[in-house]
Amino acid sequence: MKKFFLKSLLFLGIVAAFIAAADLSGLFKADQKNNHDKAAWDGFYEFTKDNEVDVLMIGNSHLYTGINPNHLSCLLGANCYILASPGVSVIDNYYALKEALSRCHPSMVVLETYSIGNRKVREFKDGDLSDEYKSFSSRRNIFRKLWSTPVLFSSDHYLSAWSTSVRNHDFIFRDPGQIKENRNKTNVAFKKKDLELGRFIRFTSGITEKTDSLYDVLGPVVDGNKFRVNRENYTAVKKIQSLCRRKGIPLVYLTIPMYHKHVTNYSSWKTIVSRVLGKDARWLDLQSPYDEDLFGRECFEDTRKENQHTTARGARICDYKFVDFLYKDARISIPDRHEEDGWKKLFYGQDGYFEMFPYDKEDRNAILLCENIDLAGQLYIKDCILQPDETGADIYMKVDRRVDPTLLSHGVELSLELTMEGKNGYYRGFVRQVPGADPPGHYLLMGHFKMSGIKAAELVSIGVVGLHED
Repeated sequence: MKKFFLKSLLFLGIVAAFIAAADLSGLFKADQKNNHDKAAWDGFYEFTKDNEVDVLMIGNSHLYTGINPNHLSCLLGANCYILASPGVSVIDNYYALKEALSRCHPSMVVLETYSIGNRKVREFKDGDLSDEYKSFSSRRNIFRKLWSTPVLFSSDHYLSAWSTSVRNHDFIFRDPGQIKENRNKTNVAFKKKDLELGRFIRFTSGITEKTDSLYDVLGPVVDGNKFRVNRENYTAVKKIQSLCRRKGIPLVYLTIPMYHKHVTNYSSWKTIVSRVLGKDARWLDLQSPYDEDLFGRECFEDTRKENQHTTARGARICDYKFVDFLYKDARISIPDRHEEDGWKKLFYGQDGYFEMFPYDKEDRNAILLCENIDLAGQLYIKDCILQPDETGADIYMKVDRRVDPTLLSHGVELSLELTMEGKNGYYRGFVRQVPGADPPGHYLLMGHFKMSGIKAAELVSIGVVGLHED
């Protein structure tokens, strides 16, 4: 028996050594090119080396497609970061928050409510289980991962949660090409050009007329009368609340909307969630009351599947709605960093920067078209900035709020002399107020030139409907 025990121990040791070696080498690593979870957590650890996170947001895919943290950071003049993983429950959100708060002390934590529900995390299978593996393996704090393992997984999934070799051993037969890519060290994560703040907005076009007509025939997809919250999810919310109280961090709740035809009986859903959150919850629910003027078809993914996400346009509207909520209702003090050299170095030229802040005279990428222009004593333009990109150029015009807003109802016409690669010429374009884009301090008008290769631009004239002077 002693020899048998020693041989068994030796065999287990060899197996464990092989698994450890395979894990360290990354031999069975899954495709990393679209591993949003790892990119978000790696970016978080990198960002928090030198920067504080002011607004920390947790949730699932509804959050990281429904809020653009780069854009939101510029609107607030603060540091916003999203730590959200697809398909996870609020139980996973709790452990993500615990690890995140060991690295930062934000001025506010935001929980997106779609992760609250009736799913039992230890009973996850197939795609749900795969999503939970990705979220778990992307976190770095070994102690906190050990503590959360029996909560997030059933005992037969412990080894798979910790080992890519155990989890993906069937690659030998199912995907030998992935093993070859891992062996050649070419399976690396996609590196974003922009600052990594947890953004992962996938959809750029909205619901088509064909899909919209299906709602009229087949009806809504999500029924609020079927919504439930189990004890595990309820407890996780209470743990998040308790953790934030102990840390002295205000907790805010956010509900990213789905298309109004997608959901029925939402009042039942909202009643249950409100009971879970508590009567004093600071909650921005964009599903109800629903703003049909702003959240049209173009704001949502073209699908009638149960899980529907917002498009990039929908996310921008959510950003502005959330900023308005923070200033008017939540009344939480958030650091204003927009004049700090370090913040400007990180965010200058990022999505949303020129919607809020002025042009830097040393900038060689954007073009200042005009500033401090008074048109006929009725329209005062703070500045107008042209920002070329790969597809053309975006134009941002900030107008003082003392103006009569009816003057802006039809937009502003610009005449520009452009210098481009291979040709020069005069071009006319319009900037208009975009529905939902309503920053504090000024009116914002935007436009886009679909011309690539713009090197220089000079503003020739400005024409405003209702004014007779240029």
